[in-house]
Amino acid sequence: MKALNEATEIVLYMYTPVAEIDSPLVQEATAEGFTFPRSMDEWASNEWAEKSMRRSPGTPWSVDPIRNKIRNFETVINAFYPTVTDLRLHGAMKNLLRVMSGWRYRLEFYSAPYELKVLQKLIHYRRPETTGF
Repeated sequence: MKALNEATEIVLYMYTPVAEIDSPLVQEATAEGFTFPRSMDEWASNEWAEKSMRRSPGTPWSVDPIRNKIRNFETVINAFYPTVTDLRLHGAMKNLLRVMSGWRYRLEFYSAPYELKVLQKLIHYRRPETTGF
């Protein structure tokens, strides 16, 4: 998608069931031990906020190795194709991100992209799903 239109934003989310929907995925989630909040306090809790932001869904099927694989892929994609919504990212920063991630992107090697995570922290990379468009 990004190769066709670099202005496209790719936002990855882990599946979180939606309350009040009787679907096979919700039934499976319930069978695996997933429960929805039962009170207003539970809905307003930090734990449920994390689930609703889909960054840490805490569902039985989203085990750490799967989440880590997705986050590592996301880190490489975000470095190779930085967001267009962060106006602070100028040509030099975007080029540095692209150069540092290029080998990973081309070889489809997404494991342990620590150098990209450090670089994204240093330049204060803003993900569109957490800072808005």
